[in-house]
This record gives sequence, C-alpha cells and structure tokens, in this order.
Amino acid sequence: MTDKKRGIVKKTVVSTKHSTPTGATEIDIDLIIEDIHQPRKEFNQDTLRELTETVKLRGVKSPISVRPNPDKPGTYIINHGARRYRASINAGLKTIPAFIDTDYSEADQVIENLQRDNLTSREIADFIGRQLAAGKTKSDIARQLGKTNPYITTHAALLDLPDPIDEIYRSGRCTDVTAIYDLTRLYKANKEEVISWLNLSAPEVISRLDVKHFSKFLELKKQQGAIDSDEQSQQAEDKSSSATDKHAKHDVPASLLDSIYHLIKKDNRKPQDLIRELSRDDKKLLTTKVKDYFEEGRNCPNMIQYTINALQDGRFSAKGSGALQLIAFLYGAERSTNFDLFKILDELANQEAG
Repeated sequence: MTDKKRGIVKKTVVSTKHSTPTGATEIDIDLIIEDIHQPRKEFNQDTLRELTETVKLRGVKSPISVRPNPDKPGTYIINHGARRYRASINAGLKTIPAFIDTDYSEADQVIENLQRDNLTSREIADFIGRQLAAGKTKSDIARQLGKTNPYITTHAALLDLPDPIDEIYRSGRCTDVTAIYDLTRLYKANKEEVISWLNLSAPEVISRLDVKHFSKFLELKKQQGAIDSDEQSQQAEDKSSSATDKHAKHDVPASLLDSIYHLIKKDNRKPQDLIRELSRDDKKLLTTKVKDYFEEGRNCPNMIQYTINALQDGRFSAKGSGALQLIAFLYGAERSTNFDLFKILDELANQEAG
C-alpha cells in the first residue's frame, strides 16, 4: 500500500500552510480516531477553544502520538494528544503532525497525564479499576505509575463510595482524595454520626482538616461513653443559657478571627509572621479569645452536648472564626497541659488543600 493510500503525507507535500515539526509525519485527520480507553474523559471547553485559536494561528507545534489501528488497517488510534486532535478539527485542519509509536499502552497514557497533573481523581480511579479487573495487584499498578501503594489505595476507594460520601464528592463539597478515603473509613464504623455531620455542615466545603477534627470528635465521644438522656437534657438546658452568654462574649472578635483564618488559609501567611504584624491589642484579643475556647474544652463537663450546641448555633464551623474556635476547643478537650496559640494556628497553616 502506498503512503498516499494510507493517508500519510510526506513532509515535502504538506497540504497545510503550517510547517511540519522535524521528525513528524502529516496524517489525514479523517484516518485518526480517539482511544476509547483514553483515561481523560473530561475536556475543559474554554481551554480547548483557546487551543483551537492557537492552532489556527500557528498550527500544531507538538506532534500527537498515534499507533496503527489493528481493527482497520490504514487508520490510527491516538496514544496521546486528544486535545490537539480536537482543536485541529475545530480549526478546520485536514492533516495533523504525528509520531507513529507502536510501543504504547494505557498505562503510558495515564503516566503522561499524571506528570502534567491533568487527570481528575475519578479518571485515575477508573484506570485503577480496569487494571484491578484485569488481575493486576495494587502493587503492580503502583509500580506502573511510579506512585506509592497508599496513593493507589486512596484512589481505588473512589470506585465504591457509600451514597452519602459519593454525593459530596460529585457535588464538589469534598474533592480531596485523602479526605474522602478517611471519611469513608469513618462512615463504615460510625454511619449515623457521619450522615448527621454531613447534613449539619451542608453546604460548606469539607476539607481534610475538617475530617480530622470530626475524627477526633468521634474518638472523644467513644471515650466518654453513653450519657444518660435525662442528664443530657438537663446539661443541655444549662449549657444553652450559658452558651448564649459566651457566644455574646465571642461576637466581638469574630471579624478578627475571620481575618486571621483567611490570611492563613487564603494568603498562605505563616502564623509567626502574622502575629508579629498584629497590633498589641489585636494580639492580646486574639490570644485571649482563642484561649477561652481552649479552656472551655479542658473544663467542659459534657463535651458531646456542648459541641453539638456549638455546631447548631454556628459558633463551630468549617471555616473562619468557627474553625479557630473548634480547633482550640478540641485541643483543650485533649486535656493538653499548656495553651499554645501557634500550635492551634499551625493546624490551619499545615492543612493540605483539597
């Protein structure tokens, strides 16, 4: 079969106005198809439009990689370069520069996208699922991708999520794979508590730190044991009135605590640097109010009921002043001997984003 019949256009007879990159071959776009097993399933339409405009102006400067299609001789399957292929079609090109590579696998496609941080967690999980179904072990897959076994395990957890956790993942409330994995483990042991917590915290985003705090809460609850319902009711009533007074006391610095939280979380400011920049009065106010919640955690007679009340009335939350107050309370609840403001602020600073 001649090169012309196979749809290959030699560099000396390129049919486009753009030059072909050195070493590549121009192939008729109509003879190329995408790989149905390509791990990338989601294409950002905005960036694809931008790429299309670039292709119209400059052509395809980085050749795609293809392999011969065993089911239809004379045609090709894309190894990598699906975005460039789609942009070329949108730009109206008839041919595209390509390298023909017969030594290519699905794992290579995943690795190529992983190195660019281009795959979503769900796409990685789908690939892992197909490899497990093919009989490979998690260790085999880890070696294939150059990742650790825990990396494979946490992503594989996305393949079979409980409905409530699958819902928060798909809705975007929590996309941190480690947080989802840890939350799934908590769900298996504390189903009702996890469901209640997810509903109570809606619609706020759930971070890895939030899951860590919730896990501590469940551990403390387990240690404390069951409390007589009559005693709970009486203490809840007492706490309700005192909580109202305490809440009023904490209203004053809420804006300061919110500012501290956002400077640490959004602006990535280090707590030590941040404290140095505060005025003497603000530093004293911050220390006093955070310490108040630390002491409340240390001295709280009914930690479970108090925390539930604080969650319900908004003093404890997943972000802002509520997050600082909750962290301080939990540190105190661990019966820590000394109050350490930087330790509490570092809990925010060291959190990995989801």
